[in-house]
Amino acid sequence: MFQLFKKRNFNSIFNDTFSFFRVTGKNYFSNYIKIAGGFLLVLIVLVYLGAKVFFEGLFTRFTNPQQDQLLESYFYDNTGFFIAAAIFCGILILVLSAINYAFPVVYLRIMETKPSPTTGELVSGIKKSFGKVIIFSLLSLITFLPIAAILGVICVLLIMILIGIPVALFVFAFMSCWVLQSFYDYLNNNNGFFTAMRNGYNNVFSNFWAHTGSTAIFIIILYVVQTITSLIPYIIGGFLTLTEVQGPEDQTDALSTLGVLMLVSFLISSVVGYLLTNVLLINQGMIYYSSRENIENNSLHSDIDLIGTDIE
Repeated sequence: MFQLFKKRNFNSIFNDTFSFFRVTGKNYFSNYIKIAGGFLLVLIVLVYLGAKVFFEGLFTRFTNPQQDQLLESYFYDNTGFFIAAAIFCGILILVLSAINYAFPVVYLRIMETKPSPTTGELVSGIKKSFGKVIIFSLLSLITFLPIAAILGVICVLLIMILIGIPVALFVFAFMSCWVLQSFYDYLNNNNGFFTAMRNGYNNVFSNFWAHTGSTAIFIIILYVVQTITSLIPYIIGGFLTLTEVQGPEDQTDALSTLGVLMLVSFLISSVVGYLLTNVLLINQGMIYYSSRENIENNSLHSDIDLIGTDIE
């Protein structure tokens, strides 16, 4: 059984994040796929079909100018359809993103009292949290975003000197940690947004270097993994496509295929990004429950309860 409430230093935050997936990974991701998999699959199919038509038409223009007029006519005649499809995709992305961010928080919340959350419990928890996710996102635009913009400008100026890059990374990690700690507090309690914002700030500074440092390392790791994952199919496919180009017709096919490969690479990167977001949020969960443990001493109360049970 994974110990959620625990006082953690830098090493234990890092190790417990991976330990969580080692202990509960099967139940976690099976439930994640059941809940979010359908939305993600529909989004991938819609984006792939729409972008495939666009890329094929775009690259065909290089060898067949008349195709340009046909393509413009096609889009003009079906403007309403494409607008409706774009709106539908936008709503789908909103719903999927809300599920993606709420799922780890709800999962850990249920784990406070039950080691293996069920799909029904998770769906119910996400539904109850959905409105709060939307409100938090909207209020973040007028609170966290301006703060991040100001710090970003300062970091850009600091990049002029060598210390600017690590400082920028650390500032980004600090803002990410602050936002996500506030998010955890907002979803798990009846606090208002600004109270959650203050509590999130206090969580970060309860062990600043460990919390911000572990966040920075996970951001780097996840960025590298996502970049490599998205580049491999693009590089391999692009190389094979370019080596087969001989005549104009081959060039058109090659460009069209290259566009599809770029699309596939983008879709893979997006899917991996959604999955890796879970890792970052679980990492923030380790920080959140560590901060709560420092205040509430839940593990001590649990130990006392167990002693009482053993005596009985």
